[in-house]
Amino acid sequence: MSRNYSRFSYRRSVVLIMVVLAVLVMSWEMQKVDAAVAGSHIPEESIRLRILANSDAPADQAVKRVVRDAVVEAMNSWVTGPQTIEEARATMRTHMDEMELLVGKVLSSRGFDYAFHIELGQVPFPTKMYGSEVYPAGSYEALLITLGEGKGQNWWCVLFPPLCFIDAASGEAVAADVEVETSKAANKEESKETKADVEKASVQKDKASEVVHAKQEPANSKAEGEAPEAKFFLWEMLQKLIAWVQSLFA
Repeated sequence: MSRNYSRFSYRRSVVLIMVVLAVLVMSWEMQKVDAAVAGSHIPEESIRLRILANSDAPADQAVKRVVRDAVVEAMNSWVTGPQTIEEARATMRTHMDEMELLVGKVLSSRGFDYAFHIELGQVPFPTKMYGSEVYPAGSYEALLITLGEGKGQNWWCVLFPPLCFIDAASGEAVAADVEVETSKAANKEESKETKADVEKASVQKDKASEVVHAKQEPANSKAEGEAPEAKFFLWEMLQKLIAWVQSLFA
C-alpha cells in the first residue's frame, strides 16, 4: 500500500512541476507580447504590415510566421535610416518584386504550392487596441500579404514608422526604438530625429481575453474583439496540458 501511495505521490509531484513550468512559460510569452505594445503609438501617417495565413492549420500558421520573419528582416535591410512616408512607400514599391520572390522562395522551400498575393494600399482593419489606445475600424494604408486563401489567423505590425521588428532569437514581435523624421518642405530644413525608449512590461495579464495586437487577430476584418494568435496558441496548449493531466488520473 505504501509503495503504491509513494508511486502515486511521485507521479502527482511530476505533474504539478510540469504544470508550474507550463504556466511560467506562458506567463513569459504573455509578458513579451505586452512589451511589444508598451508605450507605442501609431501616428496618422503610418504604413502597416498585415499577413494573412492560408488557414488555421498548424502548418499554415507556422509558414506564415516564417514569411513574417523574412519580410520584416528584408524591410529592415532596405530601410537604412529615417524616412518620410512618401519615401517609405517608394521603398516598398521599388522592392515589391524582390518581396514576391522572397515570399515565393519561403513557401516553396517548405513544400507549399499555394498562390500568394502582395499589395500596398488601403486595407480594412477591425477596431484595434494598441497599447493603451483604441484605433477605430476602417481602412488603413498597409502592405497586405495574402497566403493561399487567406482565411487563417493573421499577424500585423507597423512598418512605418518602425514600431516593431522581429527578434531573431524568439521570433516574436517586440517594440523597437522609434526614429521619426519630420520633414519641412517649405524651408528644406534638416529633419530632427526623436527616440522613444520602450520599457519592457513585466506584469502578467490576468485576463486571457484582453486584446493585444502586436500579435494576431482574426483574418476576417469584420470580426472584432477576438483573441490574437499568441493567446490562441497558448490557450490551445493549456487545453492539451489539462487533457493530458486528466488522463494520468483516469
